Amino acid sequence: MKILRFERNDEAVAWAKRVIGIDGMTGDVTTVSLVDDKDEFLAVTVFSAHTGTNIDMHIAARPRSNWFSRRFFKASFELPFLVLQVPRVTGLIRAENSGAQRFVSRLGFQYEGRLRKAFPDGGDLTLYSLLREEYLKHPLNKNKIIQKVVDS
Repeated sequence: MKILRFERNDEAVAWAKRVIGIDGMTGDVTTVSLVDDKDEFLAVTVFSAHTGTNIDMHIAARPRSNWFSRRFFKASFELPFLVLQVPRVTGLIRAENSGAQRFVSRLGFQYEGRLRKAFPDGGDLTLYSLLREEYLKHPLNKNKIIQKVVDS
């Protein structure tokens, strides 16, 4: 069974950092987590650098865990677009992580550019974004998840 969680922020961020392999995601962060029936993380979406007009999104998933679900997708995008009302979400991905780049492209994110030598090890960072109106038209966007969780 897969369960959505909106608490355990510090633990979720630490887990996501280990899985993704970066030290970013500092400051005020919020998470949406998907856990298994043993309450172990399957996937975590970390939101950071909220400016009012943008929020950075980082998705970490346990390898080979069949983690993706419509509920997790919806919760991860309702938080920035419907609760926080930001007009855009930014995805920051290491340039060599082509799998993650393909994944966010399938979710509707648009490639915006490359930040050369953005990491301490000299690695490049790719920049993707998804606009609120693009999310609202996405085929996976049916029925609100977060409101159901808040109301229960």
